[in-house]
Amino acid sequence: MGSTTRRRISLALALVTSFFLTHQILHALSFLETTLIPEVYLRRTFLFLACFLFPILGGWTAFGLLGGGLFAFFATVLVFFVYGVSGSAVVVWFAAAYGILCYLLHRTDENFNNQIAGLGVDREKFQNERNDLEVSYKIKGEGISILFEKYSTYYNLRKLAEELATTMLVSELGRMVVERTADFIPRGNAALLSLADPEGRNLSVVASKRSRTEAGVSSKQGDLFDQWSIKNRKRFIVADSHQDFRFDVTETTRQLDIRSLIMAPILHEGRVIGTLRVNSSEANTFSNDDLRLLDAIAALSSSAISNAMLYEKTEQLAIKDSLTGLYVRRYFFERLKQEHGRALLTQRPLSVLMCDIDHFKDFNDRFGHGGGDLMLTRFAHILRTLCENNVAARYGGEEFSVLLPETSSAEALALAEKIRVCVEQEPFQIRREEVRMSVSIGTATIPQDTLDAETLIQKADEALYKAKRSGRNRVCSSAI
Repeated sequence: MGSTTRRRISLALALVTSFFLTHQILHALSFLETTLIPEVYLRRTFLFLACFLFPILGGWTAFGLLGGGLFAFFATVLVFFVYGVSGSAVVVWFAAAYGILCYLLHRTDENFNNQIAGLGVDREKFQNERNDLEVSYKIKGEGISILFEKYSTYYNLRKLAEELATTMLVSELGRMVVERTADFIPRGNAALLSLADPEGRNLSVVASKRSRTEAGVSSKQGDLFDQWSIKNRKRFIVADSHQDFRFDVTETTRQLDIRSLIMAPILHEGRVIGTLRVNSSEANTFSNDDLRLLDAIAALSSSAISNAMLYEKTEQLAIKDSLTGLYVRRYFFERLKQEHGRALLTQRPLSVLMCDIDHFKDFNDRFGHGGGDLMLTRFAHILRTLCENNVAARYGGEEFSVLLPETSSAEALALAEKIRVCVEQEPFQIRREEVRMSVSIGTATIPQDTLDAETLIQKADEALYKAKRSGRNRVCSSAI
């Protein structure tokens, strides 16, 4: 609320109060000559005269001593009017009270103005001292700023190291690294983290962060800059890619969004596992300090990323069959438990396929274990292709299972038939001999066949054996 608004409110309240008190005083005086108890109305009049102290304060709040004096003058006139009507000399003391109040307000204004003047002098003095301090500490401030910037960098690097220890997911680590890199080195247009595959042959971008002006990362694979860093195992800076002798100018000029860059390899146990880089579409963007900072980030990230990659590989080995690459039976039952609870909660269907390669033992005896393994891997490849969004697992030996969330009985039968036909129509070579195989499949669905997870597997198994007994190379449902 502004000072003008406060003044208006104070003046309005003072006027309203004065009008009300005047009206009440006149109303009380009108009964003095006619009432039998004039003392009551006289005391009431005295009370209203005393209340005139508040309008005086309101006028003083609105316009200072002038406003308070005007209301005091009006109240004094009213006092003498009451004196003339009532004849009571006591009311004259109210006029004295109004005068004393005005005197106190006058002294308050003087003290306030003196304090303001003193504060003005002090303010000017402090302003001069401030100017002197600014001049004297300007050079020192620049040095402190440099030290603070270095401290801030070290602190942020330490914070980054703590953040990297909070997760074992490569994708999450990659996101953290590129975001912090973009924060540390904001002059670039894009920060990219590329990692090599387990064999070290291919390099792909796993995380990137670009500025708003950057169109986007043009390639998801490593380019000639990444390959140079991996080959030479060194960090480097490119001031102008169109004039750098280390790279083919024809290739670099095609990359319009990369004119300058800094790059550091991510090393672990002497092996390059990836690269961290910052690109810019302008030449001469980065300094050697930027390169050293990027190298520090890469060094901090290397152990965390390597451990996360090893952890994910271990996780994959724990839940996937080493021969077929499908999920193991234990993981299949874990997912079955989860999807079973979800199906009951959402009242959506849940289907299971139980598959068994026909005459597998005969093939195994005929071609040996190598031939049998080839059949298993061929069938696993078909399952991965046709059941990409579902849970396919090696149930045991030549038996496989597929978990189909939100899949009805008819849809499960159609998918099973598609798998059967694909297996039947895709011959392959074992020892230069064309071999064809077939598969028998049993299906069961919640809620048509059962509401229990264990019974669902049992029903699918029964349907599988029904297909076996019916001549193999066919699909049977528990409901049929």
